[in-house]
Amino acid sequence: MTLDELLALLDISTPEELVYFEQFADLMENPQDIPYETLAMLTEGMEPDVIAELLSGYFEDILTSVPDGEDELYTLMTNINTTLGSLAISNEDDAMRVFAEELHRFRSWYLFEASVLCTNPEEGTEREIVLLEALTNHRAKSFTDESCELDFSGALDFPLDEYIVSLGSIIEDDYGDGDSYGEEEDYRDPEEE
Repeated sequence: MTLDELLALLDISTPEELVYFEQFADLMENPQDIPYETLAMLTEGMEPDVIAELLSGYFEDILTSVPDGEDELYTLMTNINTTLGSLAISNEDDAMRVFAEELHRFRSWYLFEASVLCTNPEEGTEREIVLLEALTNHRAKSFTDESCELDFSGALDFPLDEYIVSLGSIIEDDYGDGDSYGEEEDYRDPEEE
């Protein structure tokens, strides 16, 4: 998919026009494979503050769909949101490239890879569904007759460590090679001198 095809899919002419929650949700939830390069061209044409605001709203919406008691999933999604938001507003030279990579990876995991077990106790059937579908089904549960118990344990394997490394590298760059972040400076009591 080219950038022009993606813009047409989102019903916009330029990346700067992607400013509404619905547009961003369409981007995140579209089942077509959007190559990293295309996603990078889109995000590089957007204002960082706009991206951060859209991300915040989108993840807030996701978090309202996480079932009560699924604390690990809630925490994971919160951490991904925080890290993506930090990358989006970072002023480092390669921050937007890293952001696009991580957004692409999250989107692939969320739409295609994260597996949730859906069990229907009435029918005695089990099937695996992706995380987006599971959260959508849970949200719609009160409006449908479908009885599906969701097991999210198979969807918690998102490699968050790589996010932390990426964020750590950005922090290190902010403090320069010679400085150390978080280490105590030598302290001398003036009365001892």
